[in-house]
Amino acid sequence: YGAKGGKPAGAAPRALVARRRRRLAPPAAALSGLGDVIEKTASPGGRVESELLPKQLRDDVLDAIESLGGAVTVGDVASAAGCKVSEAESAMTAIAADTGAALEVSELGDIRYVFPKDARGAISQKSLKIKTIEPALETAGKVGSYLARVSFGTTLIASIAIVYAAIFALLSNRDSDRDERRGGGGGVFFGPRVYVSPFDFLWYWDPYYYERRAYLAQLEGARDMNFFEAVFSFVFGDGDPNAEFERRRWALVGLAIQRNGGALAAEQLAPFLDRLDESTGTSDESFVLPALTRFGGVPEVDPATNEIVYKFESMESTAGGFAGIEAVLNAAPRGFSTAMAEEEEIRFSLATQSQRTMAAALGVFNFVGVVALGFLVGDPQIVMRKPELVAAITALLPGLQAYAVSFFAIPAARWFFTQKKNEAIRERNEARLEASRALMRPGKLLQAKLDAAKRMMGARRVVTGDDSVYSSAKGAAKFDEDDFDRRLRERNGP
Repeated sequence: YGAKGGKPAGAAPRALVARRRRRLAPPAAALSGLGDVIEKTASPGGRVESELLPKQLRDDVLDAIESLGGAVTVGDVASAAGCKVSEAESAMTAIAADTGAALEVSELGDIRYVFPKDARGAISQKSLKIKTIEPALETAGKVGSYLARVSFGTTLIASIAIVYAAIFALLSNRDSDRDERRGGGGGVFFGPRVYVSPFDFLWYWDPYYYERRAYLAQLEGARDMNFFEAVFSFVFGDGDPNAEFERRRWALVGLAIQRNGGALAAEQLAPFLDRLDESTGTSDESFVLPALTRFGGVPEVDPATNEIVYKFESMESTAGGFAGIEAVLNAAPRGFSTAMAEEEEIRFSLATQSQRTMAAALGVFNFVGVVALGFLVGDPQIVMRKPELVAAITALLPGLQAYAVSFFAIPAARWFFTQKKNEAIRERNEARLEASRALMRPGKLLQAKLDAAKRMMGARRVVTGDDSVYSSAKGAAKFDEDDFDRRLRERNGP
């Protein structure tokens, strides 16, 4: 440089700067699409890109970003969220546009996203749809679904009350003479006694029953329920314990890919995927196709052994190592293993045996009453004495009969299908367990495939930001000038 306050002396330094800028220019493939992201981020009046994402994908990606500390690569998020690489990239691009995240590109072309701490809150502040409308619609859907379910349980009490009140009305006061001969006296009521706490009714205002029950089941196992919960559990069950299985399965696959440097044999993916029985023990490796599609993998042939190895280049870079992803998975409920994907068998009901017995007894009591009521309304003597009451009861009887039958038909059908599902779950778990055991004690052929995968393993690249050649927080020109000045000072000294 020239004198203080002067311009660069001569054309040589300018040419050196130009050459340095050309050498530091990030790869075009790595920066494809970043210009649009930066432009949207800088446009305060632009649309909220995150609104265009599916809600589940957006929530999963935001959860992954927050769990991993905010500085992530696409591979990190795809692994932790259990989503496709393409989905993770599009979601991260949209979220980066809405939160003003910094995008840094390393010399090797790896992109590191640095999101603000409260990315979720920043998006909510920009979007009325995400902040207010979506939660309101979700709550309304849960409330509507819950009302439809719990109405079946409350109807049991109402049905019993209606049925036995109708029976009492039809059989009582047949004529005044008989009443007088019978005199006062109290009646006797036979049937199961039900003790209901007034606080049990508060449960009916819980639209998040399935989520709460699943959470309590994970933490405490089957625990005592109140009366209404037990009846509802007997009829409808307690939800699907494997509702999050697919997301966790793909998170485990992503973790396995990063653990093995982005190169794996098919057998290393088998403990997490579903393999057809007829393909077990054969050379058919088509079961890995879903993993290849989701995480952008391609098959390659090891030149030394001609073994097929599956490479996942998009998963080789990470912003903080795979330890962060392991921490996310280790926070899963007890019994969840990272060595294989295991499904939980579906239980018929989390209610205790005595509670299930009581629910069944109430159903039988109601069913017997409905059958008896059907005979009474067909009695000619009763029809002649009380035609109006019989007509009213006859109008209600089809609904009461349908309810009494469905009270047992629904659990019976559910039990049948649950047995079928659990049988399939046990078979899949056993197959994945055998695949996991094979990796622990590999035979000669399997060891050769594992060695081939190790030879083709790429070096895990940890993108820290120190080796960045571009940062959207500074811009390309400013970044290169600062880097050139720093290198020049290091060379010439202070």
